[in-house]
Amino acid sequence: MQPDADRFHKDLHELREETITLAALADRRIHVTRPTGPASTSVAPTPISLPAHDLLRRLDDTVRHIAIGAGLRFGRDTDLHDLLKGLDRPAPCATLAARADAWACLRLIGETLWQVRQMTDPEPTRRYVGICVRCGSPAWAPETQPADSDYRCPECGHLSRLADIIEAHQLRLLTSGAVDTTKGLRRLLASCGIHIKAGTIRQWAHRGKLKPAGHDDTGAPVYALADVLRLHRASA
Repeated sequence: MQPDADRFHKDLHELREETITLAALADRRIHVTRPTGPASTSVAPTPISLPAHDLLRRLDDTVRHIAIGAGLRFGRDTDLHDLLKGLDRPAPCATLAARADAWACLRLIGETLWQVRQMTDPEPTRRYVGICVRCGSPAWAPETQPADSDYRCPECGHLSRLADIIEAHQLRLLTSGAVDTTKGLRRLLASCGIHIKAGTIRQWAHRGKLKPAGHDDTGAPVYALADVLRLHRASA
């Protein structure tokens, strides 16, 4: 029995809508007011921008594969949103539903939609830990999974130490130039298995060890993620 074309249409429409939110996360910037200098206001990426951008890159490859299977004609420069717009129609969905591997196509769409939802509306029981060292797929692990355990990538099947994935993600964050408020940084670091109390960050700032990179639109101080990570490593 073949899957229904309406099921393809429903999932592809939801994927299209969620991708708009994902793209907004990837492009998210904080307007930072610098304490000194002639250009007192600038923009900086937030910690969520890096993993969202990783997922967008993987999503583009997957959607192109689906579009080919649906018989869409598109050029090399066709962007992700236009591809999803082309798929979000009855005719391509009917083509996918009629394929001999229709169930495999539907599973691929469902798994892709789940990954995007994990970024736009994450489950509290799972955390983003980085990307697969072999294929670059975003990696999520249960909150309770210890760092010294193994992680098997659901995309390519590669087995890695979870600690290695987390360490590589931390190194990428160190050079990302990301800034955020204390709350935002603590949430991001917790996803990497690093739990820093808000009071600790305030104490570093009070002692002059941590200098604000500036202030956001609400006047709250924002700090460089790299500075917070370096202080944490020095105190470990």
